[in-house]
Amino acid sequence: MKGHKIKVLIGVAVSAVTIINAQDKVFKTDAVTGIQYRFIKHNAKGARPKENDVVHAAIMWTGKNTQGDADSVFLDSHKNNKDSLGAFFIPMKVSFRGCLEQGIMMMSDGDSAIFHVNSDSLFHKTFRFPPERPLPPYVKTNPTFTFRIKLLSFQTQEEVMAAKQHEIEKRKKQENIDITEYLQKNNLNVKPDADSIFYLQTTKGNGPQVIEGDSLEVKYTGMYLDGTVFDKSDRGTGKGTLPVFYKKPIPLIKGWISVLGKMNQGDKVMILIPSAMAYGANGYGPIKPFTPLVFEMELVSLKSNK
Repeated sequence: MKGHKIKVLIGVAVSAVTIINAQDKVFKTDAVTGIQYRFIKHNAKGARPKENDVVHAAIMWTGKNTQGDADSVFLDSHKNNKDSLGAFFIPMKVSFRGCLEQGIMMMSDGDSAIFHVNSDSLFHKTFRFPPERPLPPYVKTNPTFTFRIKLLSFQTQEEVMAAKQHEIEKRKKQENIDITEYLQKNNLNVKPDADSIFYLQTTKGNGPQVIEGDSLEVKYTGMYLDGTVFDKSDRGTGKGTLPVFYKKPIPLIKGWISVLGKMNQGDKVMILIPSAMAYGANGYGPIKPFTPLVFEMELVSLKSNK
């Protein structure tokens, strides 16, 4: 008899856990935004981001592929991002009722949640696909997409700008220190020229010197001071050189214009260009503000257009 009661109690307990788990997996619809959501972890009393804030969040976007299989990952910030935490910075801009940003604004730091977002609105209103542009074929198999979000932190626009300015000032002070350490580490006893460019290595060619109006073919490799390559002329399907029409103004960094104007056909140089002669206080793409750059350059050919 006692054994029967124990079995009944165990059965009741298991049923209760099953009901709780089932309830936990049910998506709710927010009355204000209409977005469907399910919290995995939630601090209801925590501060939440507002529109125009910037959140730092890990994100996984999933759905069905064109064959209708429900196991396709369209974006995973852990794999598609160089952030050490596997996360993106996302500005909170509301593009439509029920957009992902409205869902994220329901979250607090440390929260995890899953959202269902209308696929057509996502592409047309958030991604701003024009009406005449065809949508990806997998949109047809997904009335809604699923987004799994882990909110790590958020900042106001003012806080973001202040942090950015602080980082820029820090880099500005660090630049000359980095250049000095680079020269010392590589045993380079060289002085900068009149344009503050360091010629680290030079191989003279036998061809004519560049003059304005010449057509050039330049082979190059661009590197940071730690040796990491950020650009090369042989990337892509071209012939491995950069064509340059040396007629001012030229859409090149100041350091390149200065160096090319002193080169002869066949010259090979390795140079260190300070940020003032490169991308300066603003940077460019992955190149951060106040970043000195090292280039290996070869003037492969020169054609006079006189």
